Amino acid sequence: MTTRPLPPPEIIPADPGPWSIVSHVRQALAHRPDRRRAATPVGLLIASPPRAPVAAVGLDSSLAAAGAGPIRVVAAGRGPAWGLDFGPGGDELRGVSPGVLRTWRVPGLEAGPEERPGTDPAAGLPAMVALTDLPTVDLGPFPAPPDGGLVGVTVPTGRVPAVAILRVADRALVRWIVGARAAAWSPDGARLALGGDWGVMLTEALPS
Repeated sequence: MTTRPLPPPEIIPADPGPWSIVSHVRQALAHRPDRRRAATPVGLLIASPPRAPVAAVGLDSSLAAAGAGPIRVVAAGRGPAWGLDFGPGGDELRGVSPGVLRTWRVPGLEAGPEERPGTDPAAGLPAMVALTDLPTVDLGPFPAPPDGGLVGVTVPTGRVPAVAILRVADRALVRWIVGARAAAWSPDGARLALGGDWGVMLTEALPS
């Protein structure tokens, strides 16, 4: 039996638009969990917009940060992430899940060493926000790009979470990503990382 780490998973690079679902999550929801199927590549697939109590405006390319306009998936990594952030130089992605700290190298998302500290690193994550509370919730605890024009709020949606990317100026919904539980922007705002129980993916803004 080998202990060599598994290689990074294949990716689906295309952006399906503002309303999407993580490919692994769609596969899991579509098939019984006891059926053995080859894992799909990691990416985003088209989904329906949510019935949210905020305006669902869709993409806004006037905002500079990744996610506001078209993106492409450039890499994926293994290991759950309930919370994400980039290192100061943007060359490392750090993730937390219950009891575990993980790192991935950017841009390829090759996995680094895992740590299991004495206290749960996921304990300090902000609580998920009910969809009905999006118009009034304090956006301060949630991740935002350096320019502050967007914010990524995690919302429970029944069997899986979703990340609602809101335009801060008016709380309009720019992106809706079912199956994602975490979001983070690189220090320059040009990359958006997403995470969940399925792993992590790295996206980048397409030139306008």
